[in-house]
Amino acid sequence: MAKVLVVDDSNFQRKWLTKSIKKMGHDTVEAVDGCDGLEKIEAEQPDCIITDLLMPNMNGIELLEQMRKNDCQIPTVVVTADIQKDTKTQCQELGAKGFLNKPFKHEQLERAVNICLQGK
Repeated sequence: MAKVLVVDDSNFQRKWLTKSIKKMGHDTVEAVDGCDGLEKIEAEQPDCIITDLLMPNMNGIELLEQMRKNDCQIPTVVVTADIQKDTKTQCQELGAKGFLNKPFKHEQLERAVNICLQGK
């Protein structure tokens, strides 16, 4: 069992992700934006992070940038409604391990989480 941090400003999306991840047998921690996510990373030490891109206060790219600055190596999956090639490349350069385009199915989320957790 792993601990997965879900970072998304949408309460509905966060709850859906949390429910899906718990179905996989993992614990979850929730954050409402990148700032909250950074605090939860420090406090909770998750094994994997699922983050939205478009959020207030600190978006997903800024979160990835801060994680890199802090030398945080936690595998991260980016979820978004529309990921463009340049954005995807930027996220990969910042260390993102996977991408899910909204809407996605539970099976796709499970596959992405399992890839992140390999070697843990």
